[in-house]
Amino acid sequence: MNGEVKWVKEFIRKIPDESRASAKFQGSVHDITQYKTAEEALKKMEGARIKEIHHRIKNNLQVISSLLSLQAEKFEDKEVLEAFRESQNRVASIAIIHEELHEGNSMDTLDFADYLRKLTADLFSSYQVGNSRISLKLELEQVYLGMDTAIPLGIIVNEFVSNSLKHAFPADSKGEISIRLQKVEKYISKLEKPEIGMGCQSEPTIYYILAVADNGRGIPKEIDFQNTNSLGLQLINILVEQIDGCIELKRDKGTEFEIWFDSSGK
Repeated sequence: MNGEVKWVKEFIRKIPDESRASAKFQGSVHDITQYKTAEEALKKMEGARIKEIHHRIKNNLQVISSLLSLQAEKFEDKEVLEAFRESQNRVASIAIIHEELHEGNSMDTLDFADYLRKLTADLFSSYQVGNSRISLKLELEQVYLGMDTAIPLGIIVNEFVSNSLKHAFPADSKGEISIRLQKVEKYISKLEKPEIGMGCQSEPTIYYILAVADNGRGIPKEIDFQNTNSLGLQLINILVEQIDGCIELKRDKGTEFEIWFDSSGK
């Protein structure tokens, strides 16, 4: 009467009757408003708890990043300092994901395109690269991914972009780094997909493609990116295998890595 919403559950059963000419039914209605109210309150509490966990993980990762920064101040060797910075950026790539999950509407998926915008902005800031020299081109469809897929892919993009910023362009030369994220909702033959990786041997209905490219000097042809001493490339191959994806290197114009993974991320 006063506009209050009530939840009810209705039960209807047929009463056994020897006569087939007519059927009798018995019904009852139960007020379950109290139960539904408690259920909704528990859902909100669980959501708040999970978001608080993401917030604490993000803060802890930021503490680790700060400790790495403090430790780096004790060294002067450029290679050692670069190793510390790379570790900081890897930690930051994970911290941003927990920040997105804490601030977003979903508890277990995030807008990966929005995440890539924040990640690349942080990387360009970390390497103090101005847009006047190296530009960034983003072609990103809105794709929502769970943590099990987003974290490995975030670290992968961190490695690709970091490598491009460090090695692709000679001193003071100009260039462009581009990232493409798209969803392919159609049948793709095995001939169209990269052969490297286990996840692309199956035929799911939806594929995601993540491509990172630069128009720099390129990776020398004699380097096999799957068998190299480079920690970054080793990490990329491990993470692609972790999400059961497949990866292809194109050397036509600079360097382009293309990763395919299915909609489940498994």
